Amino acid sequence: MLGLKTYIADAICDALGVRARPGAVAVAEGRIVAAGEPAQVAAACGGELGRVVSLPNMLLLPGFVNAHAHLGLTSMGPRPYGGSFTDWLRMAMREAPAPAPGSAHGGEGEIRRSVARGVELSRDAGVGWVGDIAGSAAAVLGRCGNAGVAGVGYLECFGIGSRGQLVAGELGAKLEGIEGEVARIQEREAAGARVVLGVQPHAPYSAGLELYVEAARLAQRRGYRLSTHLAETEEEIRFVREGAGPFVDLLRELGRWDGSIRATGLHPVQWLERALKMGPWLLAHCNYVEDVHIEVLARCGASVVYCPVASDYFGHHQPWRGSVHRYRQMLEAGVNVCLGTDSILCQPADATGGASLGVLEQMRHLYRRDGTDPKVLLRMVTVNGMRAMGLAEVDATLQGGVAAKLVGVAIDPDDPTDPLEQALRNGAGVSVVEG
Repeated sequence: MLGLKTYIADAICDALGVRARPGAVAVAEGRIVAAGEPAQVAAACGGELGRVVSLPNMLLLPGFVNAHAHLGLTSMGPRPYGGSFTDWLRMAMREAPAPAPGSAHGGEGEIRRSVARGVELSRDAGVGWVGDIAGSAAAVLGRCGNAGVAGVGYLECFGIGSRGQLVAGELGAKLEGIEGEVARIQEREAAGARVVLGVQPHAPYSAGLELYVEAARLAQRRGYRLSTHLAETEEEIRFVREGAGPFVDLLRELGRWDGSIRATGLHPVQWLERALKMGPWLLAHCNYVEDVHIEVLARCGASVVYCPVASDYFGHHQPWRGSVHRYRQMLEAGVNVCLGTDSILCQPADATGGASLGVLEQMRHLYRRDGTDPKVLLRMVTVNGMRAMGLAEVDATLQGGVAAKLVGVAIDPDDPTDPLEQALRNGAGVSVVEG
């Protein structure tokens, strides 16, 4: 077989049943030919293995999926959290790279450099696909111009009250223009590096229902992927239900408050249900939901991306007062749950290299904190993430025929513990093997 090479590791596994110890993955022309026990792989390749690449003391896995990141903020680095979410937002808006030419933060060039650095860190962490929340067209196009990490570029949009109707009316033309540029940039890109265009009304305290509905209509017509931040904070719930709280003060400061913004008496999930039915949506966070809201998410076919390190950074995980993320109940109810990092701002200050934008640390966080099943965690950072972004689930596996995106994590082959569990326990870094 032309160009055949076979990686032989002490263990391999994916979320769709490939598990072998030791294991082999045969690759030709950038695609997986077969994976499994070495003898099985040799048989599938007509009795040959081609060029053999030995990977001792390593667990071989498919590339990971980070379903929620803000790559455009990468240049800011980790930041402390002072306890007020709206003050943190003020800091992020004030210091983030801005799209205006000649701005104090470098304009579009700085945005593209920040995104490029985020792509680099993601790739170093073994991430093959990212759901990136792009604050401007420059961030979307900068993402598409950085090969190696595929996924979705969600254009973030803002507009609440009377302004929401105006933004909704202009959204279609803006997205079509970006769509054309994305296609032009990616003409020469390999399929494994392609970025799909999405749209993200920011959050219920910054985007009106009209904007959400229009985004969903455009997605239905043109295939854009959909995302939003939802039920992230208790202040958001108060804002939607009562029309009060710190988000009102923030909107007034920004000149975005007007008399058309009203209390709804509803939880954000219930308020957004009309648009959720038009989905499928990828909902970031959902830190504060009850059973009735989980039922809505399941009924509407929504996916949830949980960012556990960021959630703890903002103080949402407080079991002593009954505040815990309900990702396990969501999974039991049939909601597709995946994992993300959120932005680099809320990663540990001592995180280095790819660890700052990698999902292996998110898996480890849940394994240590909650004892979550390693197999469930692997699904969350591979096939669940792909489904959430509307991409082919099988691409984030070791199944034959898919583009080879392979990563390795060190293990002890003499340890009888399951290799995936070892990888979650031992703190070893990620090695990009292929793709």
